[in-house]
Amino acid sequence: PEWTTNGLMDKATAHVASWVRDQNVQGCSVEVMKDPGLSPFLYIEIAGTSNSPKAACTFVMYGHLDKQPWGDGWDPDISPTSGLVRDGKLYGRGAGDDGYATFGCIIAVKALQRQGIAHPRLVILAECSEESGSPHLGHYVEKLSPQIGVPTAVFCIDSCVEDYNTFWMTTSLRGALIAVMDVSAIKQGVHSGTFGGFVPDAHRITRKLLNRVEDVDTGRVLLPEFHARIPVMRQEQMKFLADQVGSPCVSRGVQWQPGAHTGDDRSPFDLFKANYWEPSLAVLGQEGLPGLATASPVLQPKLKTMIAVRLPPTVEHEAPSAALKAVLEKDPPCGAKVSVDVRMAVSGWHGPELTPCLEKAVKSASCSVFGKDPGFAGCGGTIPLMKMLGDMFPDACLIVCGVMGPGANEHGPNESLDIEYVKKVTACLSMIMSNLEPDIGAWPDDVPRPQEKRKKANFCFNNPKIIIGNCLCCV
Repeated sequence: PEWTTNGLMDKATAHVASWVRDQNVQGCSVEVMKDPGLSPFLYIEIAGTSNSPKAACTFVMYGHLDKQPWGDGWDPDISPTSGLVRDGKLYGRGAGDDGYATFGCIIAVKALQRQGIAHPRLVILAECSEESGSPHLGHYVEKLSPQIGVPTAVFCIDSCVEDYNTFWMTTSLRGALIAVMDVSAIKQGVHSGTFGGFVPDAHRITRKLLNRVEDVDTGRVLLPEFHARIPVMRQEQMKFLADQVGSPCVSRGVQWQPGAHTGDDRSPFDLFKANYWEPSLAVLGQEGLPGLATASPVLQPKLKTMIAVRLPPTVEHEAPSAALKAVLEKDPPCGAKVSVDVRMAVSGWHGPELTPCLEKAVKSASCSVFGKDPGFAGCGGTIPLMKMLGDMFPDACLIVCGVMGPGANEHGPNESLDIEYVKKVTACLSMIMSNLEPDIGAWPDDVPRPQEKRKKANFCFNNPKIIIGNCLCCV
């Protein structure tokens, strides 16, 4: 809540803008925007290579500069703000989410310019409200839409990867609901001994209400509005992924306590399916319970609980939002007063197919840098931007990639990024720009169009059923 007064976002935006200007990228313009009541926004535009057909293409590259608060749990020798480099990793809050994005895009195009390789026009959008659901992004994108134009492709460089040996492309993102449930059965706190046994505990009422939404034994969300069919192609990709990397519990390096596990014997495929395409509930925080240092034998008068429910990629958020509020507020246990406030509701995203020329450029880049085709995986997280940009630019290819892999621990303590992998992803972005072959229909006026080879006729124009040379008119 202090972002409007502590100046940290302004400082971060100014720092990145200054660094970009210092790179002396040809045709680059940098604009820092901050409209009243909104977080700052960085708009960078780089002209496409002149006299090149690629100049007719626009790549929109997205990243964000805001970070989650770093919280507790960091190792004593790792500061969230020190930028420690150790064993090939850069540590710090926001290192992988999403501090590298703008830097990587600039380095990618600068490498091409140094080698004299043509590249498309680039628009880099770096916002500062992503970690709050991107409430300010739409305002700036709409305001800048005449400058952005019609992009060929939109790159969101803010996703997760399954290992560091593959150029991963994210095929889907889950949506999310964040809601606060306020439960109260008594008007003031009372002694838990004198009144316990016949005055219900607000925490018990809260548990009973959450059981309406989630099966406590399996974690399965019970409301039908939260589920969707999984496309066959995505199921096939998840099966291939499960065979390739095994269980995400192992590949993602979950730090289990001794003896802890998922609670069932699901296969790697089922675990990926649950993470990518099924809803899941998490309790994010509670207000109304005292800390251990000040706790006393009192039944608290009220308890607020913040929950997050992830939505499958193809589920729009309106119906689940209404269903969640209805099921929690209807006929509350013990006649308690219950209210639900949906604070954020974001639909998921299911990626469209790439155009042939862009698919070819991506595959070529991946094979050159990683020695193999790109990998395809979903993401259990939420990036509100993708649904928004998909609606704003319906004809653009949407490409989601990132660097947050095993051990990155984004949003948690000791967040880090793998430096070598970031270099390879940056190289892939650069090669995609260089490998792109523009569609003949999007050719700039100042570049001569290639002459299309006319196919030689095989049949007589007067008698299409007769091969040329066998008819009287041709003889």
